[in-house]
Amino acid sequence: MSEPLLVDANPLVSALLGGRADQIIASGLFKLYSTQYTLFEVAKHLPRLAQQIECPELELFEAFEHLPVEACQPSVYADQMDRATAIIGGRDERDIPLLALTLTYRYPLWSDDRDFEGIAEIQLFKTSRLLTRIRA
Repeated sequence: MSEPLLVDANPLVSALLGGRADQIIASGLFKLYSTQYTLFEVAKHLPRLAQQIECPELELFEAFEHLPVEACQPSVYADQMDRATAIIGGRDERDIPLLALTLTYRYPLWSDDRDFEGIAEIQLFKTSRLLTRIRA
């Protein structure tokens, strides 16, 4: 049975670009969730990323659509938005929805974003730690 894991934009981008995050996603050990906002943020950057790696945009969009990530609607985490804003709003307001979702579900968060470090209310996993875990 796969474990729930919330995922930030940076591991998803890494996976799409052929990075190490792809190994974690392909392991099947985790059921991935993210905010609809986070997924929109990734999608917004796909044309630029496709150009960077000289990949047809459509191919990258199709790969993105096939990522096994369940999008969570804002209504799911709306009750935690004020708390998340108080915790991380001064660092990066784009991280507020994902932190609110993390506070709502209390699932571990997979992110390499330093803005999430040191937040006592969450369990943060970096890509390197998850890679060690799937190889064990």
